[in-house]
Amino acid sequence: MFTIRVITDTQEAQNIWEELSTKNNIYEEWDFRYIFFKYFGYPLEFYVGEEDGAKVGLLPLQYNTDLGHLEFFGGCFMEDNHVFIKPGFEKYIPEFYKAIKRKAKLEDIVFDNEFVPMEFMENKYVVDLEGLHDTDEYLKKTFSSKTRKNIKKRNEEVESLGVEIVCNEASDLDDLIELNKTSFGKTSSFNKSFRREIYNDILSGPFKTFTMSAKIDGKKENVSLGIIYKDTFASLAIGNNKDFQNLGHYMFLKRVGKAISCGCKTFDAGLNSLGWKKRWHLRQIPEFKFYVGM
Repeated sequence: MFTIRVITDTQEAQNIWEELSTKNNIYEEWDFRYIFFKYFGYPLEFYVGEEDGAKVGLLPLQYNTDLGHLEFFGGCFMEDNHVFIKPGFEKYIPEFYKAIKRKAKLEDIVFDNEFVPMEFMENKYVVDLEGLHDTDEYLKKTFSSKTRKNIKKRNEEVESLGVEIVCNEASDLDDLIELNKTSFGKTSSFNKSFRREIYNDILSGPFKTFTMSAKIDGKKENVSLGIIYKDTFASLAIGNNKDFQNLGHYMFLKRVGKAISCGCKTFDAGLNSLGWKKRWHLRQIPEFKFYVGM
């Protein structure tokens, strides 16, 4: 017999998460999600599926008391959300969504749309790196010779500015936040509460993080924060001075090169095309949304 129960205790939630999480990417690590959870402390609602008393699945949610609806554990920044389900029990995935009885705004869901009707939300963009040895091979695989020549010309124009690449400097987070706010204005995620504290915890936590900056005339004009998890290099945040044309694309290639040199098989460029990811032919992974009472 299959049943679903809701747990709200943080320690019990962590224990069940550790038991059932597939840990395929950084968003499936408890320590990573907990950083985004702890500053707000929203009540947990973890839907635990059991068959004959054995745990077989988990839909990890929290109740956002500020907005008045359920969301995925960790909040709106989380990607690649889905029910953690043991192999062979996928038929129960719809039951987790049916169990939700109050307002819910569940976003950036993968896999579960195969079992539950959902509305497309946005794409995640990735670069497949397996078999590549450097960015020249990536460009050759991705673009025509004419386009590669144009990219090379634009890169040379950027380098003529005397760009200096530096990594993992103490001031990188402050510079990233400033550039991100300047680039995105009101839509910058760093306008949200506790963002500085959250990213500081990520940088000081048990993760393989990496910051990379471009200095021009001694001033940082592009800063990025990435995290390497297993064989994936995930881009978490970027700040870029748009006054320097093509600097963003130049640094994107630098980050891809870093991912290749680290032996990564995937470069995760995150959600939203931002007007360029489609043009650069990044592979698209659709993510979906499931709303209740919204």
